[in-house]
Amino acid sequence: MVRIRFVCEEDEVKGFYALATKARLRGLPNGMYEVSKACLALLDELSIKYVVIPSPETALDEAQALRNPLTVEL
Repeated sequence: MVRIRFVCEEDEVKGFYALATKARLRGLPNGMYEVSKACLALLDELSIKYVVIPSPETALDEAQALRNPLTVEL
């Protein structure tokens, strides 16, 4: 899994729609999304700009991640 942030609001709207309809994603605080690495190819194919967030910035509460597994999130 990779955590990303879209470059602008327009890319976020397009990217969220594409991922929600064709893949799985998890919305995280501060405009971050967690997706599989395969989903990045879909975003690239649609020319949707995003930034991969480095590991230290993505430290989240592990208990929260367990309570909200990827299969439940949209």
